[in-house]
Amino acid sequence: MSYIALLDSNGNPVKLDPADVIAIRPTADGPEFYTKDAMYYYPTTLEELMVVLKEVGFERLDRTNLVNLNHVKAFDPKARKVYFEQPWTKDSKFATVSEANVSKVEHLAKEEPARYKVFHKPSLFWKK
Repeated sequence: MSYIALLDSNGNPVKLDPADVIAIRPTADGPEFYTKDAMYYYPTTLEELMVVLKEVGFERLDRTNLVNLNHVKAFDPKARKVYFEQPWTKDSKFATVSEANVSKVEHLAKEEPARYKVFHKPSLFWKK
């Protein structure tokens, strides 16, 4: 069964069966969906989308994005970016993370292995 994720007149998330919709009216604030009993509206701001999408894994990581954390594979704490593939490249898709939201993704940071060689100190009894 398919559904449409909308908001009711109080701003609460609702899953609506498209078969129950009797009319859709466009408005300056986005479409209004009418059933026989009520009116619903489509979320048009990040805050409204967050209400509708939170239950499926979306989180606000920055003021400019909502990110589906189910698809995040890595976090770069230096650049404060999440990536959707691991390892990432310069061409990888990413989303930025604000300082206030680092705690939501810091568990995804991977320590890079050391890139230096370890030289063992010779003992006093080396062989020639």
